[in-house]
Amino acid sequence: MGAVPAMGQTPQDTTAQATFLLDQLSPAERVGQLFLVTIEGGTITEASDVVDLIEQYHVGGVALLRENNNFGPGDTTGQILRLTNDLQRVALGLPLPSGADPDVTPPLETGDPLLPTPTALPREGVIPLFIAVSHEGGGPPTAEILSGLTPLPSHMAIGATWQPDYARQMGTVLGQELSALGVNLLLGPSLDVIERPVAAIQGELGTEVFGGDPYWVGQMGRAYVAGVHEGSDDRLAVIASHFPGNGSSDRPIDQEISTVRKSLEQLKQIELAPFFAVTSSDGQPGAVADGLLTTHIRFQGFQGNIRATTAPISFDFQALTTLMQLNQLAPWRQSGGLLVSDRLGVRAVQRFYDDTGQTFPHRRVAKDALLAGNDLLFTAQFALGDAPYAEQLANLKDTITWFQERYDNDPTFMQRVDQAVLRILATKLRLYESNFSPDNIIRPEQSLEPAGDVQAMLFDQAEQAITLIAPGQDELSARLTGGPAAGQQVVIFTDARPVRQCSTCEPQPALGETALAERLVAIYGPEGSGQVRSTQLQSFSFADLSAFLDAGPGPIAPPAPPPTAESAVVAPATAAPPSPAFLVQEALDESVWLLFAMLDVRPDQPDSMALNRFLAERTDLVRDRNVVVFAFSAPYYLDTTEISKITAYYGVYSRTPPALDAALQVLFQDIPAAGRAPVNIEGVGYDLFSITQPDPSQVIELFIVSGGVPRSPLSNEPLEFVVGDALRLQTGTIRDLNGNPVPDGTLVQFTQLDRINGLTNVLAERATTGGVAALDYLLEARTGQFRITASA
Repeated sequence: MGAVPAMGQTPQDTTAQATFLLDQLSPAERVGQLFLVTIEGGTITEASDVVDLIEQYHVGGVALLRENNNFGPGDTTGQILRLTNDLQRVALGLPLPSGADPDVTPPLETGDPLLPTPTALPREGVIPLFIAVSHEGGGPPTAEILSGLTPLPSHMAIGATWQPDYARQMGTVLGQELSALGVNLLLGPSLDVIERPVAAIQGELGTEVFGGDPYWVGQMGRAYVAGVHEGSDDRLAVIASHFPGNGSSDRPIDQEISTVRKSLEQLKQIELAPFFAVTSSDGQPGAVADGLLTTHIRFQGFQGNIRATTAPISFDFQALTTLMQLNQLAPWRQSGGLLVSDRLGVRAVQRFYDDTGQTFPHRRVAKDALLAGNDLLFTAQFALGDAPYAEQLANLKDTITWFQERYDNDPTFMQRVDQAVLRILATKLRLYESNFSPDNIIRPEQSLEPAGDVQAMLFDQAEQAITLIAPGQDELSARLTGGPAAGQQVVIFTDARPVRQCSTCEPQPALGETALAERLVAIYGPEGSGQVRSTQLQSFSFADLSAFLDAGPGPIAPPAPPPTAESAVVAPATAAPPSPAFLVQEALDESVWLLFAMLDVRPDQPDSMALNRFLAERTDLVRDRNVVVFAFSAPYYLDTTEISKITAYYGVYSRTPPALDAALQVLFQDIPAAGRAPVNIEGVGYDLFSITQPDPSQVIELFIVSGGVPRSPLSNEPLEFVVGDALRLQTGTIRDLNGNPVPDGTLVQFTQLDRINGLTNVLAERATTGGVAALDYLLEARTGQFRITASA
């Protein structure tokens, strides 16, 4: 199929085109479009399982995952491009390259005689696939693709700038690069609001969220979505997650279904607010998400009294329908907004359907998700426990076959399938401007170099994000006057846990053990400012620090000397290498500075708690030293007591090269810590609700809008108006305690003072938009002089 009948690109036209396509599809082809499947490995051949899924089961999409070895070693981006192009070739009925150089993408023949004219009916299966990834910034382990793409900051690092322009810029880079690799469905960004961080739970979300204030998460989300669309030339659909909000969950999803005590009104104020922001065009259609990814969570209050049999919202037709009928979501849904299920085989879903862990009713799981309102079914981990892929594949094929049978025999089921497929087809048509010809689907080889000076933008963002968490700036200035001086010994401990791009790939550290030392020498060494030398620096991993702590508080003996030549039987033996614990002991004895590069604290990573243990068990080594902690992940893993023992605590939020450089420049006080934490930090009493309130010390300006332009009246001259005149009064930008515009909805009171009689009258309260409030004021038949003020 080269194209469907040519029309414009309005939603109505796209729906008409999608209806035309739907009418040409067989029941099997319609059912297949519902499934977003997973595959194993980074290449495909004619014998691959996925070829059978596409050709015989007509699946509509493929999700690429690091855990499934879809991203290989070496030329990762080249391999991804070959994989996505080959998947689309199969979907378009084209042969896979045979005997060609695997590093070269074969040219397309636009005059392919197999392609029907635009007026012809589509051939079987000739609809492009959704090819999905979930790629967060911030570096490993949160990034899905670990090499080849621009190392972007995490969502939380963007949130710490409080500047949506950075979200748009980062989204633009990501959209450009993923689209160039043939990816057309982004499972993200996360719009979860971490209202009250609990490290053991919200650590699962970590830096993948923009923050804890619903208004600002929404603003960042809108800008990010707009950037992805802009960078991809609208060829990348954005699926915001995890609807209707996972930030208040009381347990990770890999354990069991979480239950949150929230009424619908509470959900609308917190969890749902960011999703409202990305489903309302508000004059900026590019900022609207193409879909929402529904999460497996229950809401006590909204769904009623929760019992063991209460379905998570992703499987609850009544609850999901109620949400989709809200005024803020209904227009988006009616115009074709997609609902995509979260992974249908995660442990939480398995335990909900069978808490004994003995069975996984795959048919019922997929059916319930579809009938609840999900259009695209993400069938990851689609078997009991850690079953091999072959078992997941068997469950998938069985489910699709059962869906086909039910489609033929159940009119209600058929109607629901057609509704979902219509949305899927409309989305694909929008992505490809109604042109499904191969030369419009298959992506050519091209440079991934982003346009413009991206590196300068990345460094600027990192500098604007880094945050002084503790102590206050005045106290820090009294404690430190700069970074390490010449001759002062610096010991650096880094959480260098390994991550892999694939199971056969060489492990790489999430943050290199010597990364900070290398950047210290590069910036402040002999080739830089000359303030430090490599001989002052010693680097260790958190695993080394754990070994030191495991050895106990007593002195650690040096390694035994080698035997002398006289006592050796054959030849002198070499000395045993000193243990990491001994080396850490020796380094600490000479240290003046202790720098800690911290990631998240996880129960399954015992060494991640090395810093917490050190502060608790070796307080003697903390005294009289400059102890500086950099949180390269979320900043809420230290409590009040732990923070009280360190000299300075910074939030960096990312592990990208610019983030490392910004951390060191702040340490040497060459740049200010310009960022502000976008989440609550209980350890220092940092509360977003208080911080985002209007700054009581500010004077709120008040303007008269004339000709659409705010004009400031002269303060000492009264304004002359006549009865019946309408004044448009508008405040200046009202700022919070962080210096940012207050969230939308902040109430502002307009007050009138009779300057002659001394009477005060409250005119009205108005909510802010963009930090500004406005009031239309009608002059009444009264004499005198009046003064109008605004307060928040």
